[in-house]
Amino acid sequence: MDEGNSIIYGLEHQTRALSPQYESDAIRFLIGTQSLKPQSNQVHVVELEEDTGALHTKVFKHDIGEIWHLRCSPHDVATLLTTHNAYDPETSQCTMGVSIFKLPTVEVIPKDLDDLSAMQGRNAEDMELLKTITPKKPEEEIRCAEWHPTDANRIGVVYEGSVTVHDVNTGSPISTAAPEGKSRLKFTGGKWNPHQGHCQFAVLQDMHIKCYDTRIDCSKPSWCIDNAHRQLARDLDFNPNRQFHLASAGDDAALNIWDYRNGKEPIFSRADHSHWVWTVRYNTYHEQLLLTGSSDARALLTAAASVCDTDEDGKRLSQVLEDGVLQSYEQHEDSVYCAEWSAAEPWTFASLSYDARLVLSRVPRHFKYKILL
Repeated sequence: MDEGNSIIYGLEHQTRALSPQYESDAIRFLIGTQSLKPQSNQVHVVELEEDTGALHTKVFKHDIGEIWHLRCSPHDVATLLTTHNAYDPETSQCTMGVSIFKLPTVEVIPKDLDDLSAMQGRNAEDMELLKTITPKKPEEEIRCAEWHPTDANRIGVVYEGSVTVHDVNTGSPISTAAPEGKSRLKFTGGKWNPHQGHCQFAVLQDMHIKCYDTRIDCSKPSWCIDNAHRQLARDLDFNPNRQFHLASAGDDAALNIWDYRNGKEPIFSRADHSHWVWTVRYNTYHEQLLLTGSSDARALLTAAASVCDTDEDGKRLSQVLEDGVLQSYEQHEDSVYCAEWSAAEPWTFASLSYDARLVLSRVPRHFKYKILL
């Protein structure tokens, strides 16, 4: 793929769920559709052939409902979970759930021309449904579900009023964190802290970020960042290399980076978008590179080099990039709900907008060489 030209993949139905596939050598992303038509939603597996820039795809049925969130397992390349919403005509209610699926194969690129012909003529395939977790109250909303970083048998599920760790095999709850009393401020998302023994789960609650210890049932957070944004906080991501740093994004159009040991002021802040910022992601290998996606229909590649110019011991490192937007990607025509780095190749990323458009792009070569050389 030429670094100056992004590759666009279009889907039939609207989309807002995207995940890279882990534990794979291939540049592969999974997309979930959000159609209101019954029995019409799908999971698309998209693989980029790096040498030629060709895209290869495979489609699987997701008849259980529209997909609001999707995560591939970091433990098993063929396993994924979806957070979905389905309408029940018998009760005239919408019910949310989290389902774990197994793909019949992870191979996307055909081995020969006969395979290619068969693949092009084939309809969407079935996935194996392993388990579905539903809320105790049918009307309760589920915001997202995240695989535990090291334990393949646990997932964290963010409900509107709590975060619960579930056993993958039985679906049973293991521990629950919920604020004391009835809070009017609902949870809107969350993520595991990859540091601190993999027992902390951070949630977004209105404008705030709160982190709970999942080893026990608890009502008080281990730490919190109050008023992380001036409006609703939409997403967060932990720095993979620095155990106390995380990035957040929100409706105030801001990208903030925090040291949560002292969360009164961000250590880095930018407001380069002109509308709500839905997603923020650290590059797994090069922490100074961050992706954001916004309702202004843009994905931005931003450098936060000034907060990455010292090591964990405070030793000064050379700052190779200037802070600020490195590149704006404007091939979308609707809200960019997701942006994800490839798990297999550190310079490739994908952005996904509601108009069913996936855009695969690369970090410009001159920035890449500045970092590497």
